[in-house]
Amino acid sequence: MQQYKVNDKVFNNIEEATVYVTTLNKAVTIQPYTPPTKASIKFNVARNMLLREMIEWAGEFVQSMSPSTDVCWMYSVEDDTGFNDAGDTYYEDCTGLTFGTNLMWEDAKHDYEGASANFDCLLGSYNEFTTVDSLSEMLNSMYHTMSDHSSETDSYIGEVRHSIKQLCANNPNIAHSYEERTRTTTISFVGNVDKMYEEFMQKLNS
Repeated sequence: MQQYKVNDKVFNNIEEATVYVTTLNKAVTIQPYTPPTKASIKFNVARNMLLREMIEWAGEFVQSMSPSTDVCWMYSVEDDTGFNDAGDTYYEDCTGLTFGTNLMWEDAKHDYEGASANFDCLLGSYNEFTTVDSLSEMLNSMYHTMSDHSSETDSYIGEVRHSIKQLCANNPNIAHSYEERTRTTTISFVGNVDKMYEEFMQKLNS
């Protein structure tokens, strides 16, 4: 029997749904509705568990990239003779000083801003991933979104690779591999949906 849904109400036939729509004061859509199966419920839980892992990993990575540059390396100085150095030099006896930004500070800001922008790109819907096989694609896509960095500074690329490796080492549901020749990290789903669902329900009911 085909059911139909209007907002959050489910009807057993199109006639009942149509009658209900006539009682409303606004335009709504009648949509075919298929009740979730036990398998789809378990899959949804497993997918959401993986999404929490990845999004919170990404958020922690962004926080770890927050600039912690020493103050004296946030700026540079140049005097009227052409002498220039970072702020950790003695410049009090120099003349005609001009202060500028330091490359180390610029790199730190760029890394943090890049990580923040990548995190924002993760936000959205993942409902298109509807099969167990597609979960690896979902995970790998999320990682590579976070690893995208225009400047590819050693600090950013090294940190994100190290960070995802640690995540996978501590999560039995996500596997990590690294191809040295192409310098490519790949992560994939290696868990069991039924087991993940059971673990979640135990946690929920504890």
